[in-house]
Amino acid sequence: MTERKEPRKRAARQAPEVRRQDLLKVTIACLARLGPRGTTGREICRQAGVSHGLLRHYFNNPENLLLETYQQLCDDFIARFELELETPHPDPWEALDSFFAVLFSEEWSSPEILGAWMAFWTLVRSSDDFAKTSEDFNRRLRELLLTSVARLPSAGRIPDADVAAILSAVMDGLWLDYCLSPGRLPRDRALALCSLTVRQLVPQPGRASL
Repeated sequence: MTERKEPRKRAARQAPEVRRQDLLKVTIACLARLGPRGTTGREICRQAGVSHGLLRHYFNNPENLLLETYQQLCDDFIARFELELETPHPDPWEALDSFFAVLFSEEWSSPEILGAWMAFWTLVRSSDDFAKTSEDFNRRLRELLLTSVARLPSAGRIPDADVAAILSAVMDGLWLDYCLSPGRLPRDRALALCSLTVRQLVPQPGRASL
């Protein structure tokens, strides 16, 4: 009697958005290792283990995959900060501390994220579309930071916009320093310096500034 074989089960297909997020992660990893020129659609698909034709199912314009990846990364970054701002904090200084914590989290300060940002910065200098995306991202991020700063006491201090500009510069510099050399500038030290900066700019009542 011939043994009856069970039909082979088909692998479950991933939802389109899940697959798209996977491709975005692969794109970011490729950018970090290969730079903009080496991050082609075919290389991304090879790394992801999918056919090149599938890109059209997950992206509006596969020929502009890097721009879509940059736009998505910027949107995700802003959404994460917005989510943090929605969390109630009785102390407005602690709210800013949580803002800093997001920036220096493993999600947003990994070697792959740094490599991808560096590739995007190169493209920003040579492409109007990338430059516009960068300008929009920086504007939205500054607005979120300004929203947090505006919750601090305003009597007798420098304008909110100036506080936000200084904090933005400090955050950017410390983030880059930490990503390039976490041994030289540990995460806890970077967070402490951000926290110190905002408390120097806007001292907490009853606490002497250092």
